[in-house]
Amino acid sequence: MHHPKTLDLPPGWTSLKMADRTLMAADAKNDPTLGFALSIAHGLDARPRRLDSTYLYDDEGCRIFAEITRQPEYYQTRVEDAILARHARDLRAMVGSTSLIELGSGNSTKTERLLDAWTEREPTFYAPVDVSQTSLTEAIHRLANRYRDRLTVHALAGAYDRALPLVYQLSPAVLAFLGSSIGNLGQHDQHEFLTLISDNLRGGDHLLLGLDQAHAPDILEAAYNDVAGWSARFTRNLFARMNRELGTDIPLDIIHHVAFYDRERQRVEIFAEFAQETIIELPAIGRSFRIARGERVQTEVSQKYGAEMIAEVERHGFSLAWQSLDEHERFGLFLFRRRAPLSRRAKPLALRFAALERIRQRTLALVDPLAPDDLEQQHSRLMSPIVWDLGHVANFEQIWLQRNVIASLRDAGVNTTEGLDPIYDANRVPRARRSELPLPGSAQVLAELGEVRVSSRRLWETLTPEQLGRSRLIEDGYALALVAQHEAQHQETILQSLNLRTDLPYAPAFIDPSPPATRPPHGERVLVPGGPFLMGTNDESAAYDNERPAHLVDVGSFWIDIAPVTNDDFTQFIEDGGYRRPEFWSPEGWGWLMEEAVQAPLGWVRTDEGWWRRAFSSLVPLDRRRPVVHVSWYEADAYARWAGKRLPTEAEWEKAAAWDPARGTPRRYPWGDAPAADNANLDQRWLEPLPVGTFPAGRSAFGCHQMLGDVWEWTASWFKPYPGFKAFPYREYSEPFFGTTHRVLRGGSFATSREVARNTFRNWDLPQRRQIFAGFRLAKDA
Repeated sequence: MHHPKTLDLPPGWTSLKMADRTLMAADAKNDPTLGFALSIAHGLDARPRRLDSTYLYDDEGCRIFAEITRQPEYYQTRVEDAILARHARDLRAMVGSTSLIELGSGNSTKTERLLDAWTEREPTFYAPVDVSQTSLTEAIHRLANRYRDRLTVHALAGAYDRALPLVYQLSPAVLAFLGSSIGNLGQHDQHEFLTLISDNLRGGDHLLLGLDQAHAPDILEAAYNDVAGWSARFTRNLFARMNRELGTDIPLDIIHHVAFYDRERQRVEIFAEFAQETIIELPAIGRSFRIARGERVQTEVSQKYGAEMIAEVERHGFSLAWQSLDEHERFGLFLFRRRAPLSRRAKPLALRFAALERIRQRTLALVDPLAPDDLEQQHSRLMSPIVWDLGHVANFEQIWLQRNVIASLRDAGVNTTEGLDPIYDANRVPRARRSELPLPGSAQVLAELGEVRVSSRRLWETLTPEQLGRSRLIEDGYALALVAQHEAQHQETILQSLNLRTDLPYAPAFIDPSPPATRPPHGERVLVPGGPFLMGTNDESAAYDNERPAHLVDVGSFWIDIAPVTNDDFTQFIEDGGYRRPEFWSPEGWGWLMEEAVQAPLGWVRTDEGWWRRAFSSLVPLDRRRPVVHVSWYEADAYARWAGKRLPTEAEWEKAAAWDPARGTPRRYPWGDAPAADNANLDQRWLEPLPVGTFPAGRSAFGCHQMLGDVWEWTASWFKPYPGFKAFPYREYSEPFFGTTHRVLRGGSFATSREVARNTFRNWDLPQRRQIFAGFRLAKDA
């Protein structure tokens, strides 16, 4: 078998030679102490409260857990070892000459049964993955002495999501995840974990899982309540670690260990129960939490499994190849074979076309309630006739999915204007004059939308793999992502047009009549400690040019509000004479205010019963819990001065939304890297902002709520290029707007599509604009 001398490491990793073995570490600029503090705050904010079990395993926690595995009640380690002793050679014979990769390897002592079998006939490549460099260093030295030249070790120190993309290089491979550690992830994270593994193994690779089975509750509960008390020490050590590393002062003698088996959920749940009321102070982030006497905080979950888990793994692209359980069917080893996946290029193309169709169906649903006159007339000089937007969408798709694709295949380059119908050139004809254009009727434009889509799909289905790799425009379907996002952005523009009308009741069929429940967030602001973070992105599969390149930005410490400013907050500004007091306004803002005679956010109406708000021509009582919307940058800036704060800079906003100090990497969304429909108010689902606290699962690592969806958020920054900016695929999208005329907005609104919403997306507009679905949150120097 050929073993790579080293792995091809992406940026953010370093390689260190040790005893003829290699330790590779994810070395991004992470702050483990800050990450720990934020994780604790995130868990204590949750209801019910729960802490991340990852932090149980510091050096002391690992030592205690090793003692747990030696207790007579804890059968799992002994049973798994016995199965491995019987079948390691059989497993090696079944999978053939392969690399061995292990997740959560620790110091690799439990893996020696497999390593013995793998190295018996030929030298073997082993890649242990763990977050602890200490454990991996210990493993490297021990394995060097035990196996000498029979084993090549490339240890990966980092989180699974960072390490797994590297294992694609090691195929053919067996990926081992032993000890039923997958059971500690939770159901949602388990799905994401299996998806990550599936995406990073090749067809024919194998997954070896150790799974603790659902069986007698008394035996399961005893395993987590050993008589010697090591399990209780393990739970208390998490709070001892908080005292050591975070400066908390939690009396450890009031922490009681509680563990029981939930038969319905088939899992052991472990809690720390507080014997007396306690205040947990986290000075690193300026947060404090009150824990009531008798309150339980969940510290760990250990899922137990049955036959349904086999089906779950198989749904992620695997087939069960072998299994073995102990004689009492308490614990099992399961070997799965990765079925041949779609090519890495075919899969994105399929997803791109699915997104295109989903967006098109929503576009048609948006305009379905409208009569031809509603589509064809210009109802505000701020906005185009809707039929122009629809025709522009069709014309844009024809250019980028047809004309420029053909040009790139002929090495003719791309041309953003050749064949462009002059009436749809957004840079040539301003919105205010588009009603003067000879626009086609709505029926003709809707027909053109369908015809262009059919011809686009027909062309792309003929492209060969070689052609798909011919240019940046079509590689992995970038042009498809460009067209999808463009149409999604025009959906929001159409909704802005409709919202300006006062004579058209508008309620499309797709609106969800039942918004989720709301829980007001704990606290008002969070501290974001100063230091460098990675701003922007290097993604070339979907991101716009103005989001690139990723670059380090060093910002000072600052406070940022947990949530956007609400209607209740803004009402207080109005009642305190905010619109009549020039000391709160910039000179430009006061001049705009005097000229426009603005007295409240757009759509607000004062009645004898108080403030009401007009939305899509409906007049409804003002819900004071919701983020304020339809305010200009000038109004946001004036409110900030009145409140004794300021608008965050664009860099501050992105750090608070995207940066994960525990990993030392940015997140694509505030809550993580995977999209989640229930974490944000996006996709026009309710057509209005929802109350603050509606999406607690959508919080950022720093604990900020609703940073994606609900309302675009004004920042203090002008729209300028990042260092190293390069226009692609056409300069007209971003470049003409750079400078000191347009302010940056971040985050997306309720009208924003999920195809557009991400932490790095940059919106911009003139500071006087109010028709956009914009609000703001505030910041303050620390």
